This record gives sequence, C-alpha cells and structure tokens, in this order.
Amino acid sequence: MPKPTFRLLESNLIYKGSRASFVKDRFELSRAPGKIVTRVVLRHPGAVVILPFSAPGKILLLRQFRYATRGDIVEVPAGTIEAGERPLVCAKRELEEETGFRASRWKFLTRFYPAPGISDEVMHLYRADGLKPGRKNLDHDEFLEHFEIPLERAVALARSGKIRDGKTLVALLWAARFGAK
Repeated sequence: MPKPTFRLLESNLIYKGSRASFVKDRFELSRAPGKIVTRVVLRHPGAVVILPFSAPGKILLLRQFRYATRGDIVEVPAGTIEAGERPLVCAKRELEEETGFRASRWKFLTRFYPAPGISDEVMHLYRADGLKPGRKNLDHDEFLEHFEIPLERAVALARSGKIRDGKTLVALLWAARFGAK
C-alpha cells in the first residue's frame, strides 16, 4: 500500500514541555485534493523499551507509580531518548538507572508506534542479557521497584489483563511469539 502524502499548510506550537510538545497542524491529503484536515499531534523524541533477561526464561519487570493511571502498574524498563542520543545508548542508560543492572549483550528486536493516532513517538524494543550489578539512579519523580519473574508467568499476567501497559504488552507478546531471540 503506497504511503499517503500530504501538503502541510500550517503548523502551530500549542505547548512545549521538557520531553515533548503539542502542535496543531493543518494539511491537505493528496488523495483528497481540496479537503483540509486539522490534527493536534504530540511530538515526541522517541523512547526505548527493554526486555531484560536476568536468567534463561526469567525477566525483570518494574512496579511503577504512574500518576495518569492513578496508581502502580507493572511494566518493562523504558525511557525517553535525549537530544542527540542513540536508542541503544538510551536503552543501556535506562536499564541501569531503573533496575541497577547493566547488560553485556543487547539485541534490537523491533520498533513501533505506541499511539499513531495522536503522536509521532517511535519506541525501539531491545532484548538485554548477561545482567550484572550496576548503579540504580532514579529520577526525583520515579517511584519503582524491580522484580524477577518467569517469562511464561509474565505472559500469563498479560493474557489475564493484569499487565495493561502497552509497551510491556508488545515486549511480552513479541517474546512469546518470536522468542525475543
């Protein structure tokens, strides 16, 4: 299927935050000449998602407070890519900051759009193996703890609806379906 093209008519910054911004764009799609469309889009620098294997068949997950969900959720380590930072460098930094572990082996698995209807954010999924102690360094607003769990149990929690975080579902289902090799 060919990628639809568009002609941007106007782009206005609505809000600029420390990690993302909102813009209001007006554009015309080439497949519908004369039809003007307006969208508010979250512009995001991208993020990494890490599936850390602590041992064969065992992964690290986080229990993290998320204000937007009004409580704790279970998720894989992840984080926003900083300006000029490469995704793998970000993944290594985030794994150590959030779990206190470093990995000796990294493998890129896939990239995906978590919310393409409202955002241009791209998430880069990596597998991390050979975990060794590092130094945990949480941000001032991060409240999380890591725990080890068999991959099969984590997939079962996803299937039962007890894990509801989108990036974690992608990581777990990728591992269950493709083996995350």
